[in-house]
Amino acid sequence: MAFKHWPLVRDLRFAQKCGRYLRGARKRRPDLNWDEFHRVARHFKTDDMGSFPERGFLYQLASDAPVDAQVVEVGSWMGASTCFLAAGLKGPAAKIFAVDNFQGLSTCGEDAAWYNRHFQKLGAASTLEIFKRNFAALGLAARAEPVVSDSLKAAQTLVSRRGAIDLIFIDGDHSYEACKADIAAWAPYVKRGGVIAFHDFGSRASGVTQAIFEAIKAGQFAEIVGVANTIIAFRM
Repeated sequence: MAFKHWPLVRDLRFAQKCGRYLRGARKRRPDLNWDEFHRVARHFKTDDMGSFPERGFLYQLASDAPVDAQVVEVGSWMGASTCFLAAGLKGPAAKIFAVDNFQGLSTCGEDAAWYNRHFQKLGAASTLEIFKRNFAALGLAARAEPVVSDSLKAAQTLVSRRGAIDLIFIDGDHSYEACKADIAAWAPYVKRGGVIAFHDFGSRASGVTQAIFEAIKAGQFAEIVGVANTIIAFRM
């Protein structure tokens, strides 16, 4: 085990990085409950798939959504980003629909290889049970509804919610074709004034960036809400 992964070293690194992020976050947005963010962050302190600025931005977007907001996440993996979104929601009827095949299937070559390696380490054929355990451990299970499906089929399943979603976070297949199809399928689900956000904008996943730029040029978004590392969000 690498030195940085030793439990005591890992915990110290987490405390330093999270503490540094929270000091700035509390100054920028003193109105938000950052203790709840910290609680979720501690649960995922061994998960290195998201940075504090990105996860804090998702938490902020969910916190800024209306009471009893309806949220869709396309691409949930083990539920880390989903939990940060769920933790920020308000109201007894708030719900996040987590769309994923929970098998890491992807048509994007680099992603497929990455997921295959991780599934070999997990020794499992699905991450759905891990997803559910994470939500149960944090007491957030009532806010999440897993939708075990690929993205486009899920859009058909949830068609009754078209135009009624407050926030969508797209982090699915990172190929250009898939991201373009996700934008076309899911953008109509966001209500006027709602938010659509994307992961891996400007990253090595050039197809994601290309698809988003094309949507911007086509006038599909009303305005930019913000950027945090590789997450970008737009008002619809």
